[in-house]
Amino acid sequence: MPSDYGYANARIRALKAALLDRQAFDALVASSSIEALVQLLARTAYKPDVESALLRYSAAACLGDALRRNLARTIGSLWRFFDDGPRELIGLLVARWDLFNLIAILRGQANGIAAADILSVLVPAGAISEIELRELVKQPTIQASGELMMTWRLPFAAALAEALRLSGDNLVNLEARLHQIRFRDAFMRLGKGINNELVREILESEIDAANLSLVIRIATLRKATDKSVHLLAFDPSQQLIAGGRLPLPLLAELAQATDGEALMGRLAETSWGPALGRHRERFRESGDPVVLERALEEMLALKGIRMFHRDPLTIGIAIGYLSAKITEVASLRLISQGKELGWPVDEIRAELFWLGRE
Repeated sequence: MPSDYGYANARIRALKAALLDRQAFDALVASSSIEALVQLLARTAYKPDVESALLRYSAAACLGDALRRNLARTIGSLWRFFDDGPRELIGLLVARWDLFNLIAILRGQANGIAAADILSVLVPAGAISEIELRELVKQPTIQASGELMMTWRLPFAAALAEALRLSGDNLVNLEARLHQIRFRDAFMRLGKGINNELVREILESEIDAANLSLVIRIATLRKATDKSVHLLAFDPSQQLIAGGRLPLPLLAELAQATDGEALMGRLAETSWGPALGRHRERFRESGDPVVLERALEEMLALKGIRMFHRDPLTIGIAIGYLSAKITEVASLRLISQGKELGWPVDEIRAELFWLGRE
């Protein structure tokens, strides 16, 4: 175990030291404009990426490009720290972002979204490179994307072909199938030992978050449509993901809640209850399921970041860093969005749940 993780974890701790701290985040949040935000970020570890992006873009476009490049470069270096076995476990974790990107592309293509707009929300933290993502967003249809992925033998190419065969053009079922295939294949590749168990713990939490996100949307949509729209047909066997810690029968029962408020009452006794409870008032005021989905994402990110405090000679250090780095980039995107939209500083700060390395 030390031979596999000791050297790599020492390198990862050096990367961790380059994460932004609370003081840096405070300065970025307080910046007066997008331009000032870019200038401040150019004084941090993001400097080479900002300077490169400034040669091609300005303002928000520059920031978005710099963040994508920095994330891809940093995660790329992380891969190189590990040998085959540990690298495969890292691959099971970053596959989350390959699938996130693929689903974002499929949704965009299904709804006629411009390629540049799809690209702006992608997180190049997986095995599919940004160059490959740029080509995928240019494809005119979901089927064309699938064909290109098969030609290039990209991750999830076979999964997408299987999901298209089983689900056709139903985007909801297609996404569910992709998630199910990802976790099915991941669990088949996991072995025994502490490192495999730490990865399994994260994957199980991802499954719970994905399933809860689905049942939250069903419950809130049911209330909004007076329980009568045929789109609310829900088949647990088709749409829920097996393998999480929350039992599928419980999730199927939760999906029958009459509204989001009733659902939250049922979830209070689960491990996700406290995180959702902290957002209960905001959800009550808005009725927007995104409020609760954001709470799930926050808890998932914090679960990963807390892996920093596990055994220092395990993959927990890598899991913690991955979660922290991706959360940092997401926070910087949120700050940028707030500056663009003219949000007050306090409103931007309230949206940030993690303010830098400890």
